[in-house]
Amino acid sequence: MTPSDGVHANSAEKLLIVDSDNMLCELLQYKFDNEGFIVDIVHDGETALTFPLDKYDLMLVDLMNRPFNGVRFTRAIRENSDTFGIPVIIMSDRTGEDAIVEAFDAGADDYITKPFSTRVLIARIRSVLRRRKRMTARRLSNVLRYKGITVDFGAGTVLVDENPVSLTRTEYLILAMFMRHRNQFFERSEIQHEAWEEETISERAVDTNISRLRKKLGDYGRQIVNRQGFGYGFIE
Repeated sequence: MTPSDGVHANSAEKLLIVDSDNMLCELLQYKFDNEGFIVDIVHDGETALTFPLDKYDLMLVDLMNRPFNGVRFTRAIRENSDTFGIPVIIMSDRTGEDAIVEAFDAGADDYITKPFSTRVLIARIRSVLRRRKRMTARRLSNVLRYKGITVDFGAGTVLVDENPVSLTRTEYLILAMFMRHRNQFFERSEIQHEAWEEETISERAVDTNISRLRKKLGDYGRQIVNRQGFGYGFIE
């Protein structure tokens, strides 16, 4: 299906479903239409990347058992400066911890296992969208700098030594938390509360995201310290 042509009300939230299951897509489109969403459907990630993805408020992506799967698609979204902030919920029939952690490491905002209740899925979607609105509403218009790191809270961008750094939303929220409160340690539970809305995020996911953030910050990544018994902090 091609992207929506704008005949719906501009205030309606736009969803993109990326899933090869035709029957499920038709069911979800029917349910979402009744909930007031604008819905587009595409059946593979490569085709989805040809869409004007920055127009969507949220993407619902199947994990997909194919070379360019849902994880790779999500990473591509997070690495694009035009789409890195768009929420992604991954759907899958895989329930193992490794699959869930891999999805969150790629930048997914939520993970739901198949089969699922459409009521629960809609509730998850609304929850993620509410979080996005809160994030947008509380963005600060100031710029915070520390040595070669520049965080523009209004634009949601990060520069390291004047070079733009592509962070996932989770990595950005963790860095923003650390930069606003330098020399202060945070327990993993506090970081989970700041960077994720769902309560089922494992401590391993926190560690993995911070490890990825450190690498993206280059030499400055060494200032993100993990002190046993205290937690993580950005120490000057």
